[in-house]
Amino acid sequence: MSINALDLLKTFGSAKLESDALAECQSICQTFDMSASELFIRWQAFVINQCGGSSGVLPTRDRILELRSIVNQEHERRALQRGSAGTATSSQKTKLTRNRERMHYDKSSVEGLLQGMVSGSQRDAIKTPQSTKRVGLLKGNASAVRSRAMFSPKSPSVFAEPSPSAQRYSKRANIGRTEDSLHSELPPLAQQADAAPAVVSDLYQRAADADAMSSEESEDEAAADGAGDKPGQRRAPKRMRYMFEKMGTRTETINKRIERMAIDTKAEYGIEALANPTYPHQDSVTAVGRIVNVNLNEGESGSTPITSDTLFLETSRRLGNGRRIPLDVRATPSFSLFPGQIVAVEGKNLKGSEFSASQFRQLPRLQHASVGEREHGVQPFSAVVASGPYTLSDNFEYEPLADLVDHAIAVAPGVVLLLGPFVSETHPMLKDGSMDLQPSEIFAAKISPHLGRLREGLPASSRIYLVPSTDELCYPYTCYPQPAFGPDLLGQLGVPEGVESLSNPAQVSVNGVVVAVANIDVLFHLVKEEVSRLPALSDRLPRLAWHLIEQRHLYPLSPPPMECAGILASQDAKLRLQTMPDILITPSQLKHFVRAHENVVLLNPGYSSMRLSGGTFAKLSVHPQSAAETTGALLGDPAKTFPADLISAEIIRI
Repeated sequence: MSINALDLLKTFGSAKLESDALAECQSICQTFDMSASELFIRWQAFVINQCGGSSGVLPTRDRILELRSIVNQEHERRALQRGSAGTATSSQKTKLTRNRERMHYDKSSVEGLLQGMVSGSQRDAIKTPQSTKRVGLLKGNASAVRSRAMFSPKSPSVFAEPSPSAQRYSKRANIGRTEDSLHSELPPLAQQADAAPAVVSDLYQRAADADAMSSEESEDEAAADGAGDKPGQRRAPKRMRYMFEKMGTRTETINKRIERMAIDTKAEYGIEALANPTYPHQDSVTAVGRIVNVNLNEGESGSTPITSDTLFLETSRRLGNGRRIPLDVRATPSFSLFPGQIVAVEGKNLKGSEFSASQFRQLPRLQHASVGEREHGVQPFSAVVASGPYTLSDNFEYEPLADLVDHAIAVAPGVVLLLGPFVSETHPMLKDGSMDLQPSEIFAAKISPHLGRLREGLPASSRIYLVPSTDELCYPYTCYPQPAFGPDLLGQLGVPEGVESLSNPAQVSVNGVVVAVANIDVLFHLVKEEVSRLPALSDRLPRLAWHLIEQRHLYPLSPPPMECAGILASQDAKLRLQTMPDILITPSQLKHFVRAHENVVLLNPGYSSMRLSGGTFAKLSVHPQSAAETTGALLGDPAKTFPADLISAEIIRI
């Protein structure tokens, strides 16, 4: 649609259009068959969604280019939806779609086009043999990557100007701003160039369960497989089979979780025998079971959002034959519930058809040793914790990762913890096919050089760890839990020597401080399922993280949402907390936070990149006991001092 410049100027009114911005607006209207009023509506929506609704935002050329990118993505998304539904016809195709179908590219035409855009060494680089460029990419050769042109018609040229969001990112004004903090009154931790390396030990390797990463099979399954170990002989761990899970494995895992909590609850409160809540009880009794959400109309678990009217209590096989009974919480003054939660509930079942809860008892906690009770005490150290994605949503230049590495080199922490995804499957350019590099090539070309720079810039005593993610495209295991990156895979991705990997989830001890990491957005999954009334912990986001501590499980929600269905019940031992952590790290797209609750530091560092803008990361410092005593935070008694009292934390804007 051809648009007159006067119509655009009249429609935008007080929002003055410069000549270059006016030309871009005319181009958008012509390309996407839009009227001036339709374009102005899109501009208003852009100002509200991307610029916070500020009245001072002017339609400059850069802003109009950002708007054009959003309109183009929406147009392509609708085209894909019409194509997948089979409803698109030739008469419905827009001018842009028809033009793209006419585009045919080959080596000569693309090189001819690029020869007119570049000169000198860049022109020679385009003529580099394909085999040489491919080897350079796989080895992480940065010069080979810079010289490689992306030959997809929709791919941005490597010689093009930075994207509008990248330009805006480079001009941001909130660099280094502290968004949240904990124990800021503690004095800064002094840097020591000759500090001893942080002692990091994996708690899974020290656990009594030698098969924490192998399939847990029942005795009947082991007999069927012919696993006849000799007395006293230690069974060799089996390989992880993440796409092999029998139907009874999940129910057996759930039953064991209920039984373990029931045994500890009896011991904690001195209860002689737990009651079967499905039987009538005229007196108040205590029962242990699992919260389930049942659709009363269809009888399907998890089919509707949980409410206080759709709560059921599921028993274990021993305590109640696995039966379920409606749970009435109208008389309960305080609760916080979600599907899959193990609870100890006190109440009555007067008619045998409904269990009326009067209160929910606090579940027994894992043992939490104070500083004085730990064998080697707690040694001071600092850490930087960041979570992916590490690049903006309209490019693969990884500007936030580069700035994060610069900050880490400047502060020289003892531990750097980088949580995936590094190449996210949700990146728009990968979802719409506008990037022709393989994920492993992107990692080797864009991420490994930054890791090498980080390793060279930090002292030799500093430890660098990568943690995989379920959204990671450079990793073969898309389930949860996930093993650590293997040495062969690290070599293929060009990861430099001195950069190590942990499993997901990870439970480690760093200089005597226990750290648990659940690199899956369990908080976002829980926030949609939780129902509560006057909970003890009123701050909702830390309360969601505290559910993991209370349940002793790093993914207690059951059933999981469809987008995260790969929760392996056969690997449930990997999801159980081995001991009470001092720091729990749960990265989430929800708002970042750091809180201390019952001697546990709950941390969501946020994402390093928030689509078209920079995100946040966390900086932790574990101080010596003397530093906390000088601030009056402690009484000087090591038996009453926990590492949470010695930890200061900051969430910093990249």
